[in-house]
Amino acid sequence: MHNALEEVVGEVYERLARGRARFCHCAQCRDDIITLTLNQARPRYISRSLIGSAVTRVALSHEQVRAELAVLMLEAIGTVAARPRHPLRASATEATPG
Repeated sequence: MHNALEEVVGEVYERLARGRARFCHCAQCRDDIITLTLNQARPRYISRSLIGSAVTRVALSHEQVRAELAVLMLEAIGTVAARPRHPLRASATEATPG
């Protein structure tokens, strides 16, 4: 059993990271952003059942779900950018708050 949102949130992060270069993309900030997003979203646990897993994955593929996750993630990006857990660096891809 695992939270199917983990995969989807990772995909949403990658899409936002490609489109918004003005936030830190280091591993620490990435993990913090994804963690905050997952903590704000309702978990979607799936079991080993193929039918239940397929139904959940189809539901999570809808653009409305991804848009809602993107909103939560943008809030998480703002939170992490305001208080990163590392010193700020000059590189926009490493630690410039956005």
